[in-house]
Amino acid sequence: MVRPFLALVTSLAACAEPGDPVEPRPTRRLVDVMAWEQVDSDVPEFRPPAGVRMDCDPVEGYGPEPFGADLVMEVNTGYCNWATFEQPLTDDVDAGELVRPRLWHFELTSFEPAEGYAAVAIDGVVQWEYRVAIPSESALAADGWITEVDLPAGTPVQFHVHNHGINSWNLVEITAGPADE
Repeated sequence: MVRPFLALVTSLAACAEPGDPVEPRPTRRLVDVMAWEQVDSDVPEFRPPAGVRMDCDPVEGYGPEPFGADLVMEVNTGYCNWATFEQPLTDDVDAGELVRPRLWHFELTSFEPAEGYAAVAIDGVVQWEYRVAIPSESALAADGWITEVDLPAGTPVQFHVHNHGINSWNLVEITAGPADE
């Protein structure tokens, strides 16, 4: 009985013409908060300038942290001033979909005015950047970008943070879904 069903599905799929509208896929998470690993990135924007010392304690500096009902990837810049984390995308992303990081930071402080920076790169290309003056009130960054190419599951995604001062950055999620959301 399965064979006729598969034949029907295959024949229906074959009837679609190029350019026919395709039902958009639902919004889904592209990363697993438990899968982030700290890496030395080859992405030029993620490399520290000469003279900047990278300190990142793997116990106090970063890791999964409860944040309300969510488990997030927290980077505490008091213990981790400059870091990049990587994992493979957990799902395919189709060209034309909206990819949206959701990043929360608490109030940002520093003895001297500075700039906080967070970014997401996919397959070695920075796709999303968030810059904020320090000092700054707490805020949610949740804009995104429309991807122009298909990105298969397993493609490397990197999350990067750096700033001066003792601050908390929380990557809640990175999702993909319909562009009209």
